[in-house]
Amino acid sequence: MTPFHGKLKIRHLEIVLAIADSGNLSKAAQQLHSTQSALSRALAEIEELLGGRLYERTGKGMACTPLGEAMCRHGRVLLGDLRKAEMDLAAIGRGEQGSLVGGCFSLFSGWPLTDTARRFRERHPDIALTITTGNHDDLLADLDSGALDVFLSRARPTMNPDIYRADPIITDPVALTCAPHHPLATGHATLADCVAYPWITALPGSRIQRELESNLSQAGLALPATIGALSLEFGRDFIRDARHLWMLPGCVAAAMQARGEVHVLPVELGLLPAPMAAIWRRDRPGSRHMRAFADALAEVVEQAGLPYGP
Repeated sequence: MTPFHGKLKIRHLEIVLAIADSGNLSKAAQQLHSTQSALSRALAEIEELLGGRLYERTGKGMACTPLGEAMCRHGRVLLGDLRKAEMDLAAIGRGEQGSLVGGCFSLFSGWPLTDTARRFRERHPDIALTITTGNHDDLLADLDSGALDVFLSRARPTMNPDIYRADPIITDPVALTCAPHHPLATGHATLADCVAYPWITALPGSRIQRELESNLSQAGLALPATIGALSLEFGRDFIRDARHLWMLPGCVAAAMQARGEVHVLPVELGLLPAPMAAIWRRDRPGSRHMRAFADALAEVVEQAGLPYGP
């Protein structure tokens, strides 16, 4: 490999990642507003700089070689750091004191995220705050690439503690809820009663969904008709039909019940709990902004007075 200091450009990184994400030159060229021939020449130039092939052509398109996978991994981090630098510099140029980019698992994007963001802004109005929501795996990938500073999600036991720091905030069970006007909202519903109605659940193939299917089978109950969804907006609208039940994190369900949005059903699903946590990478320099955001989150949860511990 020839030394590429001063030769490898930001555009080169964008090209490598566009090809990897799209799987072929034609789509990558459209994404980058270029031509296929121009990208082909640029790819040849990049491979000459790196001293090896980044992609192999397959029946399904272009697949990364080991060198290509390594280049993509480093490229995402470099571009993420560059975007973060641009945001920090722009914030300082506006007279602010920097920026913080936070992520949030979608089912936490109402409570406690909104209260946390409000409290953080009140205390740190000079910090440019950006929030993005999504599923855990996408948020973790964004954290790895440098696109996020910190994110709020369930801390999974599979996360390497040498790489990730996860500050637990609360550990709560998964709750089953319904609309306040649902037939099961009156009386003492049993799990057998609940499976007679369709559910909004975790996504198919997820740990929670597998555990749910196993627990219901062991209880001699059939799996209800389900819709896999991780959207608060979708769930709120969908349970208005007074038919569907909705699986939610216990702390979120309690907060929504206090506002009259849902009714928490008195059933135990028996799913293994995982703590809600503020998560960031250990190999990235921490900042007082990240710590302040995590502290605000912990305060919001503590002041809610929920019957769960960290």
